[in-house]
Amino acid sequence: MQHFLKSAFALIVLFVLFQNQTHSQVNEKWQIELSSDILWQEVTALGNLIVSTKNQLVGLNTETGSINWAKQDLAGITRESFQELPNSPFFTATSNNQILVFDEFSGDKVFDSNNAGISIIDDYYLLYNSDAILVSGKGPVGEPIMVSVKMSTGKVNWLMNEKFGRIVAVTELGNNELLVVTLFNNYKLNANTGDVIWKDVTSADVAKLDKMGALGSLLKAAAETLSEDMDFDLRFYKPEGSDVFYLGSEKESQSSMSSSSGEPMISYTNNYYAYNISDGSLAWPNPLEVKGKLSQVMFMESGILILPDNGNRTRINLFDYNTQEGQWGKKGKGIIIKGGIYDYLETGNGILLVTQTSNKNFLNFLNPESGVVTFDKPVKVEGRVIGIVPLDLNILFITTEEMNILDPVSGILKWKKSIQTNTQLTGSLDGKIYVFDSKSKTLKVVDESTGVVSEMSSFQLKFNGGETPRKLEIMEDGLFIYSDQNVSKFDFNGTLKFQEYYPAPREPTWKRALLYAEAIRGAYISASAYYVSGALVASEDDVREENPLAGEIVSQLGDAYGELGDQASQYASTAFKMANQRHKATLSTRDYMLVMAKREKNIELLKVSKSTGRVEQTINLGKDREPIYAIDDITGLVYYKTDDTIITCYDLNQ
Repeated sequence: MQHFLKSAFALIVLFVLFQNQTHSQVNEKWQIELSSDILWQEVTALGNLIVSTKNQLVGLNTETGSINWAKQDLAGITRESFQELPNSPFFTATSNNQILVFDEFSGDKVFDSNNAGISIIDDYYLLYNSDAILVSGKGPVGEPIMVSVKMSTGKVNWLMNEKFGRIVAVTELGNNELLVVTLFNNYKLNANTGDVIWKDVTSADVAKLDKMGALGSLLKAAAETLSEDMDFDLRFYKPEGSDVFYLGSEKESQSSMSSSSGEPMISYTNNYYAYNISDGSLAWPNPLEVKGKLSQVMFMESGILILPDNGNRTRINLFDYNTQEGQWGKKGKGIIIKGGIYDYLETGNGILLVTQTSNKNFLNFLNPESGVVTFDKPVKVEGRVIGIVPLDLNILFITTEEMNILDPVSGILKWKKSIQTNTQLTGSLDGKIYVFDSKSKTLKVVDESTGVVSEMSSFQLKFNGGETPRKLEIMEDGLFIYSDQNVSKFDFNGTLKFQEYYPAPREPTWKRALLYAEAIRGAYISASAYYVSGALVASEDDVREENPLAGEIVSQLGDAYGELGDQASQYASTAFKMANQRHKATLSTRDYMLVMAKREKNIELLKVSKSTGRVEQTINLGKDREPIYAIDDITGLVYYKTDDTIITCYDLNQ
């Protein structure tokens, strides 16, 4: 009898353990069987589900699974032929040497390169206020062509066939007017008709070429041809409320002298041209020339502040808008600082300058009223500065390697030893900044008002599988710290609540869609980040490793919802509403995260609780070597090809 009871008890224990290790499948929301084999699927940045099959490209309703639109003429289109247009509700499809642009919400075709008479597309510009897409390229026999196509109908508004040169920038001026900046000429056009309001040369050198007749045309054509494959740096500036616009260009020169390594020495010069918007004439007779690479420009009330990147020694200056004369330094020649400028922060008392030499990074502080750099010597920091936080009296900064607090008056760092961390491993709540110290592997907390740093926990957090903590998230009951396969949580007293590890599958293709979805969510979150842009930078870098196109979308998504809000067309309005909804959805903390893991012999997508660290639900992807799935990490919907023609949608929120 006693033996029987022991055996029964053992069976009960095993049953309980088995029950604890068994997890329910994520609830199925809908399932649809398409009429042909599925090739690939994608969730766009705006949340639309697009699926390519052997007989059509379809847009599915994410709530019901029904088909919103279908394009039989895009049957079998490859993933490489499909591209989202960053900062827009459109995607392009390349088919039979034809480039088509569609609205991802309705499936409407808004541009057809054949109908527009364009054989080769060089560039495109989305003009939401004008309800138009401006496309530049070449016609059937190689002639230059600029075409304006109405977004709402896909019909050509107007076209221009003159040799306008490579387009540098296009901007809407209001009053149905466009400013088009090209290599050789600037144009003000009527946005509706394409009529030229004025046209003028970009420089005196171009004017000289125009006077040379056929030879000048030949030289311009040669320059145009050479520039087609060149990635040169040209920047367009139009200060708000100004009747002048500016064009900055960077020029590279090789010296006859060689460096210590035997390589030719390269120097850079950047030139700034100023033009009157009223008639296109040059506001300055000659360009403003500054040594160094193009970097930062500030348009101040007293002049234009040029902050170039000139390697180890950079000269900065404030130039008069009318005379171009320098206003700072001895004889107006500017102020020399250490390193080339790559970022800055305006504060109430001045401008924090972030510079770098070939292998070091520095902080300097500029008083723009007096034109004086206030630090006795620049402050050296480790890593590239990617986050700057203005505090009451000081400035907290975060680099790719460390965090510290700077006194902008004295140039002295608050802490003798910086905290080794990055933006992803920090968070702010109620006047405190929580930080994971990568060196000590412990948590620290910084008081924003005093700058005092204290130990929150002495527990050393070490992750399994060779991973290191990647992100810190503040929740109501503590700090959730995780990597791809590890999760952990501390309460606000610094006590470890849990730590779990879920082994990863070996094949990187399994995680590609998950990484893409996470990056899109990160882009929306960082669009309103309270103190850093580094979250977006990190997401972009991560996702570019797997998918360069996705990285490009992520890099521009942060500002998309804000910019579209000021636009007029129906497409911008739809995209803005959707982007705003998705942005708001990321403002509240989610109580789970997704982990791709190998469990026994199957690959599973795990829904892991941020409260307990345990698996709540799973989606079994079986033994599929390259599962076709897509994730919307904002709505919590997962789309998986469960058969050759079937897509099943799972809802992680149910």
